Amino acid sequence: MKTAVIIASAGFRNFHFDLLKAPEKVRFIGLFTEQDIVNMPESQLRRFHQVHVVPCGVKDPSPLLCPLVDLNAARSIIRGLLTETKREDLTVNTQFEYDVLLASQLRSEFGLQGPKYEDILPFRDKYLMKEKLVAKGVRVPKFGRYEPARFSRDPAAYFRHITAEVGLPFVLKPVDSAGADGVHKISSWSDFEALRGDFGRGYEYEEFIQGTMYSVNIISKDRKTVFGGVTEYLVNSFDVQAGKVNADINLIDHDPWVARMVRFAESALDALGWPDGASHLELFLTDQDELVFLEVAARFKGLAGLAAMERHYGIALTNLSFELETGIESRPYDQEQVYCFDGVLPKRGGVIERLIEPQAESEYKMTWKVRPGDVTDQTDSLQANAGTFLMWNKDYEALYRDFKRLAHYEPIVYRPRA
Repeated sequence: MKTAVIIASAGFRNFHFDLLKAPEKVRFIGLFTEQDIVNMPESQLRRFHQVHVVPCGVKDPSPLLCPLVDLNAARSIIRGLLTETKREDLTVNTQFEYDVLLASQLRSEFGLQGPKYEDILPFRDKYLMKEKLVAKGVRVPKFGRYEPARFSRDPAAYFRHITAEVGLPFVLKPVDSAGADGVHKISSWSDFEALRGDFGRGYEYEEFIQGTMYSVNIISKDRKTVFGGVTEYLVNSFDVQAGKVNADINLIDHDPWVARMVRFAESALDALGWPDGASHLELFLTDQDELVFLEVAARFKGLAGLAAMERHYGIALTNLSFELETGIESRPYDQEQVYCFDGVLPKRGGVIERLIEPQAESEYKMTWKVRPGDVTDQTDSLQANAGTFLMWNKDYEALYRDFKRLAHYEPIVYRPRA
């Protein structure tokens, strides 16, 4: 019997257990933090043979880090499973960004199938990632490793050095970030001077690219694309930090950008190693018609995006990726296909006065996480949001019009704090 260890709720909230061809030949073991297990529907949890609630891997985690499991607790569970399971029958699977490297470390330590630590590290270390891409001729923003000691010695000289290298404005970001966590846009000397210098974690600086953001979502096996889709972003990460609705729409397959962007993503995966399963790559399309790499992760896109993709393409994507990673087969998706996209509602600081539904031609479902009277702080990552939504329509052109309208949608009316 196969044993599949599932770490974190991300992605697997969408897993279709009823599509498994031989459910009696696989057992599912869940590893979730106390903060994350609440994100798994009870209907999903009932399908697990064992569920382990383990500590979070960091103390006092931010919303972004809540699903990160404790490595020692995970080790203990894997060690116990191997007393009753053949090594070749045990897999470790996750779709959560901060658990991807941990899962690869477990595979390396216990000799399990799937990508090992050295295979996944270039997908988590954004500096190493860009080094590998540059070596293979993939266009990336000009970049460098941020050195807090140089900031401490002479901030002005360091500012001149960085701007001479990558221009102004430029971006400072953690090398291991996700969801716009900890990212700064530096537009002036005063922006740079106001920084604390040492962020307590590894950072890089990079050229600011002006353009429309897209993502390429690929499921692959043996360095070949089995599924490839492209989404267009409504706004960029810095607009989201300012409170703009974060949404991205799946492009229709015959859109000419789809094939070109999938090829670009494949060239990046070729440079990085291309593990089996899902990957999520973000890029810019500039006004000069140039594609510029932003970053890539060895997992699906997050939040409500995966559910939207499944409806849009009529494919059980989590099952497909899981099958390619483990060999555990599923039947084809049997739900109706309908064009669909998702969105996230960032929070601004203040007191919520009222919530406003979008004006749309399409059907939609809102999931609010706030209510009138709540006192909120500005979103510092996409995990700390005010809500999410799905929007769908059989008419793609109508759906696309609704997508563009969201650029001016203000979902929440705030009043100042007393």
